[in-house]
Amino acid sequence: MSFSHSVFAYGTLQIPEVMKLATGLVLPSFPARLKGYECLKIKSRTYPGIIKKPNQFIGGILYKEVSDHALKLLDQFEDVLYERSLVDIEGETEQAFVYIIKDEYRYRLSDEAWSLEEFKRKYLNKYLKDINSW
Repeated sequence: MSFSHSVFAYGTLQIPEVMKLATGLVLPSFPARLKGYECLKIKSRTYPGIIKKPNQFIGGILYKEVSDHALKLLDQFEDVLYERSLVDIEGETEQAFVYIIKDEYRYRLSDEAWSLEEFKRKYLNKYLKDINSW
């Protein structure tokens, strides 16, 4: 039996093409916000990580109808720096999964906020080529 999940994406997975490469699927999605977290650059990486930070909000994309199989593919796609956690999404009645930086890797985060627009402008083309070759 396969269950349907929700996944909140705050980094590269906000880009539908990246999600499709990671899962093989085009998933229903819409803009969403996650309260109580901060999104920061990871040192020497082009993608971000999040940690808990009271009174902060992160904008992102909420993907719906994520199958068990797609969730396993996302677990494989995500770096070892992350752990999958259930969180409350602002305005949603159901919880969603999100990938959070593990405590033992917090030192890898910079103090600089990550920007989706900067990522798209500077790194997206190379990133797509890299994940296409996996």
